[in-house]
Amino acid sequence: MKRDLKKLASETLDILVIGGGAHGAAIAYHAAMAGYKIAIIDKKDFCSATSANSLKILHGGLRYLQHLNIKRMRHSIMARKEMMRLAPHLVLPLSCIMPAYGHGLRGKKIMQAALFLNDCISWDRNIGLPADIQLPPGFTVSKQICQELIPGIKTENLHGASIWHDTLAVDTERLIMTYLLAAERLGALAANYAEATGINMDGDGLYSVSIKDTFTQQVHIVKTKFIVNAAGPWIENLSSVLKSPDSTPQKWAMALNVIIRKRIFEKHAVALEGNNTYEDKDAIIKRRKRLYFFVPWRGYTMIGTDYQASTANPDCLQIKREDIQNMIEDINTIYPPAQLSYEDVSFYHAGLLPMTQSREAGSDNIQLEKNSQIYEHDKKGFKGIFSIKGVKYTTAPHIASELIHLLQKRFSPAKTVEKKQPVLDNHWQPANHEISKLLKGKYGPQAARVAHYMQGEQSDVWVDKTAGFLKAEVDYLIQEEMACTLSDIVLRRTGLGTAECPSRKILEKIAAMMAAILDWNEERKKKEIEDVIRRYSPLILPV
Repeated sequence: MKRDLKKLASETLDILVIGGGAHGAAIAYHAAMAGYKIAIIDKKDFCSATSANSLKILHGGLRYLQHLNIKRMRHSIMARKEMMRLAPHLVLPLSCIMPAYGHGLRGKKIMQAALFLNDCISWDRNIGLPADIQLPPGFTVSKQICQELIPGIKTENLHGASIWHDTLAVDTERLIMTYLLAAERLGALAANYAEATGINMDGDGLYSVSIKDTFTQQVHIVKTKFIVNAAGPWIENLSSVLKSPDSTPQKWAMALNVIIRKRIFEKHAVALEGNNTYEDKDAIIKRRKRLYFFVPWRGYTMIGTDYQASTANPDCLQIKREDIQNMIEDINTIYPPAQLSYEDVSFYHAGLLPMTQSREAGSDNIQLEKNSQIYEHDKKGFKGIFSIKGVKYTTAPHIASELIHLLQKRFSPAKTVEKKQPVLDNHWQPANHEISKLLKGKYGPQAARVAHYMQGEQSDVWVDKTAGFLKAEVDYLIQEEMACTLSDIVLRRTGLGTAECPSRKILEKIAAMMAAILDWNEERKKKEIEDVIRRYSPLILPV
């Protein structure tokens, strides 16, 4: 996958997708599968904003039973299945447990019925998937087992717990890259650090889109029949480009998850109710509490999600120490045995999600939008332009499928579009079984391409063996996955820095390798390192 804006500008596209998060990547893949000539751009790096803010659970919509929304559950189940099929190396079955209290909506009997319905509705969840990632049915356990699994839990009116299975995305950023690589193999073009700055309608019925290269500031003109705006919290920026501002500005909520150095629960993701009253206005069956999930991941624990109304510019979204401190205090109240301190937080995810309203101050009163939407700009005189308001990482494939169905009603793709098959070098594999296993776990079908860059290396193949990071990965990621900055590699291509900040020594090694390939000077190397470290502010970093 090569970053080549000149080549992109030389093509006449069927579809240009603006925004390289979960929705944009899924749309690019589905459009390429359908035979459209497609390109996708992002003003920053792929999956660098809201789509990187995730508890990494690809859920099947069990929680939607409280809305009796079976249709939405099916959308989640099928979207999750697509992600598992496309990237089996990046997913694991995740056992989830929620305590059952009393005999009402929080009770064991109701949860037994819910688990039965969930298994019936997801009857086809495992068809066509490898045996090692298939999801077992749900069940309930006794009070005693619940206490063993969640030590120190509140026991008043506790009757047991329900256990169901969702999917853990080990690396959500690489999952997005998997979609982009699959789209590229089908003929799609892609470019990061490419900002759409202007749109004009030509006399031939095509749109001319001005795209600025962030690095060179050079502007390229791309011609396309259709435009899909999948820019997440930047979705309204297109209105200014089109000079047609919407009358009702979108309201946004900041979603915050934290990563803790402690492994609080060993095997299960645990769902515990918050302390403050929360009313989901759209729910038919009302629980009155918002759930916090404690998710075991890579020896750490992810906890979320906390919500606050936000008016921040998405380019300037900042997390303050008090935001994290308040969340830690809430977590300690919800589950006192955690005994968390601010110093236990190794990383955090934050992003903006569309909300309908916030009745009063306080995160528990925020009403998030429930369904992703596709807007057509035809009525405003911009025929062939669509905007995607996405609300869930998990359901992005469903929205992509719906959009392609809409496009197919308007324009059939050329039958001669070449659909490339993966070109993978399987003739050379590293002799070291440990390295081979490591690459397959990270890169799946691309592992042989990464290994290709190891040929000729004699002895020291590691950037850092403890971190499981190879020199060959740096070469591969620059040459074939558009890694342009140190942050791209550390935060979005490898998972190296998605649990906590790597040591300065590792950052300096990678920066030196990138400098040799990309011709950075000393000043640029220092800036790249500081940009990575700044991402962990205001956390307390190990010395």
